[in-house]
Amino acid sequence: MADTERERLSIWRYLDKLAFTQGYVKTGAHATRYIQAGPKDAPPLIMVHGMGGTWENFIANVGAHAQHFNVVAFDLLGHGYSDKPDQTLAVEDYVQQLGALVDAFGFQRVSLLGLSIGGWISTKFTVRQPERVDRLLVLSAWGRPRAVEPPEVQARMKAMMEKRLKAVDEPTFQAMDDIFEGLVANPAQRMEDLLALRLRVYKLPGMSRNMRNVFAGISPPVWDRNMLTDDELRSVSRPTLVVGCVDHPDVFLKMAQEYRALIPGVQYAEIRHASHWPQWEEADALNEMSLAFFRA
Repeated sequence: MADTERERLSIWRYLDKLAFTQGYVKTGAHATRYIQAGPKDAPPLIMVHGMGGTWENFIANVGAHAQHFNVVAFDLLGHGYSDKPDQTLAVEDYVQQLGALVDAFGFQRVSLLGLSIGGWISTKFTVRQPERVDRLLVLSAWGRPRAVEPPEVQARMKAMMEKRLKAVDEPTFQAMDDIFEGLVANPAQRMEDLLALRLRVYKLPGMSRNMRNVFAGISPPVWDRNMLTDDELRSVSRPTLVVGCVDHPDVFLKMAQEYRALIPGVQYAEIRHASHWPQWEEADALNEMSLAFFRA
């Protein structure tokens, strides 16, 4: 795809015909930004984005799912335009936010689609409150006990974190493109609208401190308190689909295999030509797979 075609791509390619509401809802003491689409009397489906993202991570998926579900996607605390409490933000905080969101909408039972840390959050919620979950779908699985990585892998991870922090300290469009390189492998698929949105968020007042609070939530001691143990995964009792991005062997694929090995009766599917954002990089294939699972 030529650069000029990339520039012409817009979020509105996915939203221009979709009836939706965007707003804010109180989740405990904080305000959470959300989008809602689809019939309000349809079964609820909540989408939970990845670290550093916003509900727009799912712009290529909301419309297809809203034909059959009452879809809600939202910004995690410390992300996007949701509130940003000045504290370390751990998975436990996001699980509480998700529960408060379910309560705020008056949902009795929901299905969950989680990406990366969103899958970690959604799985934790399912373990804690299985009676409130119909089905669970996990993309780019995360949150398992971390192995001791070789020095070169540790160095690569440290460099990635430093790049993320520099991007929020010195936000530029190129810095956003560099971040998205780790999410969307094909440069032509890094829609300028998505990069521009991330840039606007990173320019919000106090974002340097806020993103350090976000990243503190995955520091080793906090990770260890919040990780998904073998026993927790073995306790998942709701129908679960785990999707592995097999063309991108990394820690997320490794953890997807661990989910697959431990969750009883889990369904496992592979998706090709995707790195970390299969819901975007292979949206049509993922939507078809997801709808078949959630509508079963």
